[in-house]
Amino acid sequence: MKYRLLAIDLDGTLLTDDKRISERNREALAKAQQCGMHVVISTGRAWPGAKAFAAELGLSVPVITSNGAMIVDAVTEEIIYKRDLEPEAAKNVLEAGRKNGVSQIIWSSNRLYGLPVDWRLEDYGRTYGKMTPQPMPPVETLYDAGISKILWYDDPKRIASFNEQVHADGGDVMPGGLPKDTAAWMSQPTFLEFFHSDVSKAEALRSVAQILGVSMEETVAVGDAPNDILMLQAAACGVAMGNASESVKAVADFVTEDNMHDGVAVLTERLLRM
Repeated sequence: MKYRLLAIDLDGTLLTDDKRISERNREALAKAQQCGMHVVISTGRAWPGAKAFAAELGLSVPVITSNGAMIVDAVTEEIIYKRDLEPEAAKNVLEAGRKNGVSQIIWSSNRLYGLPVDWRLEDYGRTYGKMTPQPMPPVETLYDAGISKILWYDDPKRIASFNEQVHADGGDVMPGGLPKDTAAWMSQPTFLEFFHSDVSKAEALRSVAQILGVSMEETVAVGDAPNDILMLQAAACGVAMGNASESVKAVADFVTEDNMHDGVAVLTERLLRM
């Protein structure tokens, strides 16, 4: 095969809108693995929200989680790599979120917390986190344990505005702009995620490829959201979903079908014919 590693985003890519893996996608990825291709999940979700899908696909390779802030062995659940936000940066993000009245999702040591405890936190835990949020401890203890990412969850218009401002001069949202050593990406129209600036799906892909003994010239990556852009650019072949944002399509080598029409299977079947 020309390509030996396929990195796949979850939400809006592998998963349908009701968060399932279609039968055609499952069968295509099973065939790819039988033919010797490494299938790697690369998601903004933390490990608890990705674990069931890795098991459903029968994966035995590292899983890229939290936008690359953590890489987890799919079989042993051992944390292979993690890079947390700097404590001062996490403090600044949380304070800005509080001032702006935004719902904040906090991941620390693969445990889910939130400020405030509201319906958005419950919805996120049920739909994406796949776990019940933990009671919020004194926030200082989370700085000590390490916060892998903070996610702002709000109305799409507010999230778009927050995203624009934090990447400019910070505006009224985050005066002075992003804290030092911090990056931010939209992963859904309602999500703006903050993590360490050394973290990206692209860097995680390079690490996983090295672990698996695959050159970057043998990699394909597929996604739909802005947080997938660097990964698509890093792979030898970057593929956008039919439902992807225009910014993602602009950097892709080609566009496959959307997530409701087995876009991952269409891509995989094409790769297996090469």
